[in-house]
Order: sequence, then structure tokens, then C-alpha cells
Amino acid sequence: MEDVLASRLAHLRSIVRNSFDDAPAQVQGFVCRVLEREAQYSGEVPLYQEQPIEACLDAARFEGYPALARAGYVLFGRTAETVGDDLADRFLHCIEQQRGRPQERQAELAGDSVALLGVADGLRAVSRISNTHAERQQDAQTWVRTLLAQQGGTAAGLERARLLAADLLEDQGRFGRDLARSGDPRIAAFDLCLWRGWPDVLRNVRHPDVARRRDLFKALLAVRPPAAGEVLTAASWLCALDVLTGEIAAASVPDAHQVAHILAETQGSFRRWRWEQSATRKDAMPARWLIDKEADVQAFLLAVLYPYFVDQLEDEQYLQGFGLRQGRFDFAVTGLGLIVEVKVMRNTSDIKKLESEIADDLALYFQDGNPFRTMIVYIYDDRDKPEPEKYPAIRDAFKRRSERIVDVVIVQRPSMIPNRMERK
Repeated sequence: MEDVLASRLAHLRSIVRNSFDDAPAQVQGFVCRVLEREAQYSGEVPLYQEQPIEACLDAARFEGYPALARAGYVLFGRTAETVGDDLADRFLHCIEQQRGRPQERQAELAGDSVALLGVADGLRAVSRISNTHAERQQDAQTWVRTLLAQQGGTAAGLERARLLAADLLEDQGRFGRDLARSGDPRIAAFDLCLWRGWPDVLRNVRHPDVARRRDLFKALLAVRPPAAGEVLTAASWLCALDVLTGEIAAASVPDAHQVAHILAETQGSFRRWRWEQSATRKDAMPARWLIDKEADVQAFLLAVLYPYFVDQLEDEQYLQGFGLRQGRFDFAVTGLGLIVEVKVMRNTSDIKKLESEIADDLALYFQDGNPFRTMIVYIYDDRDKPEPEKYPAIRDAFKRRSERIVDVVIVQRPSMIPNRMERK
């Protein structure tokens, strides 16, 4: 099996390496976006030649929407510090130029799902790094949504890219709650590729069951591979194999990202939460699993994680500090150098307070001499009126605090637990 996997990966990498330069600019941008991690395993010869964002924007002025889409994909990989308002302004200017092109060019873009995803990716990056051009951003988003609504000409198997593009603009869940269950490995692999490339947007999307994932894994190794020149398919197969082999490795050796995935799945575990109105046994108390404070959440999460890590799991401990202050984490996985910090959100006004607390925690937990490297923030939303549509923005704001924050998991309290003022 190892030889078969290694041979298939080498073949797929050779397709990307040999076909990249001849691929359309929007496909090049997509490949760079989704194979960022894969590139480090490609050997001495690079998989592709990356293009600076400035060169992408220069090309978009003259080459039209393919170069514009590549600029969008490249732009998302940059941080606010390296992009700045100037590059955001240039990207929006390129969009305005594209909107002024002949109608037939607009129709071509409307039928190109990969290009539309790149433009939407760039707009999401602009909204993340700049508030200076709000009106222009809104106009550009409206234009892209209009193009997305035009279904004609979309290549078979790429429709999901359009749905993801819409979610990048609006976070409305158009992609759906499940990855594709198609028996066609090309469609299923492309879906996994999108999930791996845009984890924040698709974090709550469910994977197919184990049997289907096994079938896909076998198909990606056994069926006829993409032909020379099919760089988009080769890239999506590489991503899908990375996801599937990663699941195998995570089952054996969980990492911080796997811990985040386990914690995110706790939302589903609330489905059968116990809250009896009356006891089912005479003279007994009703079973009511109340979560009312951080200590309750911590106890629940320790029960969830203990089977995975056993003696590597440490409950509340003080860390080495300086002066009169010492950090005290909620719990940690020592083997991973990972802290899990629990927060409870009771009112909407708590968001700013929690963000300030996280900034303080970062300063205390990761001083020289402390053994931890990363942190996951777990937020239990105990508000009587939760606003899940705002979770992506909250998650993004917290993660931008530090690269040490692996993930921010936000879950709503079980619906059967009464509102805060109704608890006795």
C-alpha cells in the first residue's frame, strides 16, 4: 500500500509540475491556494513558481478575469501587515475594470466557477484587512453575486466552487452541510479539496461515512489517474489524498488540529443532552446536566478528551510567570504543547471582554520557559439569543490575535437547558 500511495502521489505531483505553466491563470491561482502545504513534500524541484501579488495585479489590468482571479487567490494568503490598504485598493480597481469590459467577457466569467471563487476569495481577504473601501467592496460583492446567479456554462463537477464562492461573500451555508457523496472520485476529491482549502468557512460540513471515504481512498489509488495537462484534477486528488491519509495518521497520533476537530464535534454531542422535566424513577431527582459556568464546561471537555490523551491531559495548572502574575490555563495536552482555554459567553457585550482576556492569556502562557506552543480557544455560547451567523467573524478576530491560536471553537448551549434567568 505504501508503494502504491507513493507512486500515485509522485505521478500527481509530476502532472502539476509539468502542466502548471500552461494552465489558465485562474487555475494556477487555485493550485497555489490549495497546494500550499503539499509543495513542501514535492522534492527538490518546486511544484510551481509562485507569482508575487503585485505581478498578479499588474497582469489583471491587461489580461482580464483569469489574472484577476489568480490575484484574488494570492491575496488571501497575505496578512493585513503585508497587504495594506494600497493592494486592497488595487484589487478593487481591477474588479472595477473587469466590470467595464464587454458583456461577452462578463458571460465568460459567469461560467467559470474557479475564476469566480478566486475573485470571491480576494474580496473576503479585502474585507478582512481593510475597512477603508466599504462601499466599493459592497458594490464588488453585489456584482460577483449577480455572476454567481448565472448558471450557464459551468463545467461539470465544479458547481460546488460556486456555492463556496457565495459563502465567502455571505456565510449563508449555500455549500450545504455535507461533502459530496458522489461515486465519481473526481467530484468527491474536488469537494475534499475545497474543504481542506477553506476550513474556516466549511468547518461544520460533514464528511461522508467511513465506508464511502474508504471507497474514495481506494479509487484515488486504483482508478486511472488524471492525464497530462489536467492540473486542476491532479491538485484536487493530491488534496483529497492528504485529507484521507491525514485521517489515518490522526487516528494514530492526534495533533492540535485533530483536537480542534474533536472539540468542534461536541456541538453534535448535545443532541441527546439530559434535561428531564420529572424523574423517571420514583423518589429520584430528575437528570439535569446543567452547564452554567466555565468549570462545568471544563469538566465536560475533560471527559471528552481523556480517552484520547489519558495521562497527557493536565487540569488547571499555574505556569511560570514573572513579577506578581502567573498564567493558569484551563487544561492542556502536554505531549502536543497545547493549551485549551475555555470561555463562556453570556451576553453579546462579552465578546470584547473575551477578546481582551485572550490577549492577556497569550501574554502569560507563552513566556520563555513555559513548555506550551499553541492554544485552542473553546467558547461556550450561553446567550439566550445566540447569533451563529456572527461566529465566523468572532473566530477570525480571535485567530488574528496570534499565530499560536490553532483554532477557535464556538458551540451553542444545548437547546433543552433553560434560559439563564429561568434556571433554579
